[in-house]
Amino acid sequence: MAHSGNVVISGDGYDVIDCKTCGFKHVTPLPDKQENENLYRDSHYDDGERDRLNYYERDRDWWLMSYRDVLGEIAQFVSPSDNNTLVDIGCGAGLFLEAAQGEGWNSVGVEISTIAAKHCRDKGLSIVNSSFDADLDDLPKNIEVVHMRNILEHVPDPFSLIKVAYDKLASGGILVVGVPNDFNPLQEGLRKTQDYKPWWVSVPHHLNYFDFDSLEALVEKCGFKPVSRFSSFPLDLFLTMGVNYIETPSVGRECHLKRVNFEWFMENAGLSNLRQDIYRAFSNLNLGREAIVIARKP
Repeated sequence: MAHSGNVVISGDGYDVIDCKTCGFKHVTPLPDKQENENLYRDSHYDDGERDRLNYYERDRDWWLMSYRDVLGEIAQFVSPSDNNTLVDIGCGAGLFLEAAQGEGWNSVGVEISTIAAKHCRDKGLSIVNSSFDADLDDLPKNIEVVHMRNILEHVPDPFSLIKVAYDKLASGGILVVGVPNDFNPLQEGLRKTQDYKPWWVSVPHHLNYFDFDSLEALVEKCGFKPVSRFSSFPLDLFLTMGVNYIETPSVGRECHLKRVNFEWFMENAGLSNLRQDIYRAFSNLNLGREAIVIARKP
């Protein structure tokens, strides 16, 4: 596939282009598929500087609450049961699988990292330690939901991954796909007014850069019909208020915990529905740290 488009960011040996072929921004040149898979199979969770599994486990109750919001969105379109399978692609620490089991789903995770797969199996979760490919036949046949969050930005060919999900899903099945909401209005405003560099461009880990419209366009090209969109807390707001968490990781943790406290307040005050309505409203303004789209297979 030939990629072409205007260069929006240049870095050390790469450009990010607004690709006319793909309909979203991505790095060029793109890495080899096998090289990319080796990175995540062998070293992604074996990183002493960033303990990725503990990043999730230390805030597990908050993650479980957040994931229950997503599962509530899914339940508007398909109900959980022992006969319906939910597959979580790139399940990481396995917390979404735990939340899904708690809501009554028969859930299976697909995880390419051997370290993360073992972590999940040690918790008793059902895991397939593999990449998510067309020839993967270790999954149940009655898949009603494919959940794929923070995956598409990492792979050289997002189209192929979405098409595999389409083929694996039962008719009428639901795809949930989430990516970082990059080049959003707050980020661009910070670049223009306060000379921030594009901190969200993270090569070689992040190859693709989406917003809500380009993500919906991608799933539509692969045969899905988008039925809902929602977002997450816009952490960029802290930057607009003068709290620079980009340069100081400890400040980043403080900002994250402020977000956590806000969401727990909404939960404990009986305002969880309002919290979800706020994040749906953010999505319509292309705001929020994550762009999440729910789509149905016809």
